[in-house]
Amino acid sequence: MLGPRKLDYFVTVVDSGSFSKAARELRMAQPTLSQQIASLESDLGRSLLVRGARAVMVTEAGRVLYRHAQLLRRQMRQAVEDIHNAGESGVGGVSLGLATCGAAATLALPVLARMLDHHPELRLQISDNFAGVLSEWIMSGRIDLAMVYGIGPVHGVRFEPLFHEELFLIAPRDFPCVPRDGRLSLQALRDEPFILPSAVHFLRPLIERACLAQGFRPRVVAEVDSLSGLLETLRHGLGVTILPRAALEHETGSGGFSILALGPDRIEVPVSLCVSDHVPITPAIETVARVIRTLVREKLEVGVWHGVRPRVDPAYARAAPA
Repeated sequence: MLGPRKLDYFVTVVDSGSFSKAARELRMAQPTLSQQIASLESDLGRSLLVRGARAVMVTEAGRVLYRHAQLLRRQMRQAVEDIHNAGESGVGGVSLGLATCGAAATLALPVLARMLDHHPELRLQISDNFAGVLSEWIMSGRIDLAMVYGIGPVHGVRFEPLFHEELFLIAPRDFPCVPRDGRLSLQALRDEPFILPSAVHFLRPLIERACLAQGFRPRVVAEVDSLSGLLETLRHGLGVTILPRAALEHETGSGGFSILALGPDRIEVPVSLCVSDHVPITPAIETVARVIRTLVREKLEVGVWHGVRPRVDPAYARAAPA
């Protein structure tokens, strides 16, 4: 029988990485825990975990169950919280994900400040990560809403386009190339050493497609997924990168970097607010979403985000890459 207790046991084993650690966390005997997992596997008729000498590995069936288990557990917690807070739009807990390296990540402090000022009873949890990871977290129910690069389609996720963000060349201060007519041709970078995020980041394939459209493949000498680590490699003159201008928002001045607009065509990426399309949107979640829309509109109106323009139009939305 597939019940919530067995699912809790299973998730705990996956999260802890071993039966012994999970048993200690659950305060139960390890043989008993093993029996419960074996019973769950028998109920489902599939192997969920592979027992190793030092750790357990999750099978494909186990990964599917883990996603559903996380979603079910979150829905149960949310149901109890929604019932308790029924009719109170400013009460509850909301988890928000923000895509790294761009304007979305700069909203963490403004969103938190606005929520504390106007909705102090709402508990907000903020995390930043790659767009693909955040979409997966939305699908699995790990977070409630996120600001990510892209407009979908992604199964289980609903996208609301908010704005376009332009990508710029970020290079050491003494970078020798001089742009013509205000924009540096991508062609001029064909021999430059690139330091880029890995393929898990939404920006990576976008950058590679733009370079290929100009007849070359970027010479990637290193992949760095940490923004601080990537900028540090640039400070030491190890290469160049392509990122949104907002990635440097918290740098003093320009942080010792050259920031150059690219051409002949702009490289732009859409940024969207996304939520699950199969989990109810609570009043608390809608409150946070409304605050985000307001902050985005305010920042667009005053023009504090360099290289950012309002939401995509329908024609672009149909043509934009997933």
